[in-house]
Amino acid sequence: MYNIAMLPSSRVSRWAASAAGVLAASVLSVAVARGHYKPYAADAPPYRQLGGAAAKVQIVEYSDFQCPACSAAHKSVKQVLSVYGEKTRVTFKHFPLEKAHPFARAAAVAAECAGRQGKFWDYHDVLFERQKEWVPRHEEGKPAPSEKAPAEWFAAYAAQLRLDKAAFAACLADPAANAAVDADLEEGKNLPVGATPTFFVAGKRFVGGRQLSTLGTLWIDKKLKNP
Repeated sequence: MYNIAMLPSSRVSRWAASAAGVLAASVLSVAVARGHYKPYAADAPPYRQLGGAAAKVQIVEYSDFQCPACSAAHKSVKQVLSVYGEKTRVTFKHFPLEKAHPFARAAAVAAECAGRQGKFWDYHDVLFERQKEWVPRHEEGKPAPSEKAPAEWFAAYAAQLRLDKAAFAACLADPAANAAVDADLEEGKNLPVGATPTFFVAGKRFVGGRQLSTLGTLWIDKKLKNP
């Protein structure tokens, strides 16, 4: 699990950061309570939604394709969908932590472009299941001479999924694909999402695959019994 919070260096700044965090949380809670803020709405494109169209439990996931914890959580998400079937629906939101994962945005854009051709979830699965293949292992985060660059892997995965090569390349260069990632990122920061993966299950936040598969499933059971 990766966290984007930075610890202040001085006691004064720590106190100020703490106070600001409490205030922000209070404002957010009041806004949610009053119905003015709806951070858990499944408002992503249809191709980034999976599960029952009339599902009782909505799960919104903020994730990063280069994040090892997100790759591990991928199994938990699939298990939840398998167990609960049409009763749940997952909406995927891009949240690339670029300081820690320099290729996460490019992966997100590639997945978004696969989505435009109806293959978002197939591409999503490949990126997570073959993460160790496309993420450079070189100590500086750059491909070694014998390695393919991540962009080459992204193109190869598109070919394997039989995506239109020209359309995929055009989409990668389209500012709208990047803008879609930016929109999710900004939305997540305003919630706030502080780590990946973060899940909002019927409005309640769970961080990491382990929380989703333990506390998260208990919460799903509760919501299904008492919607």
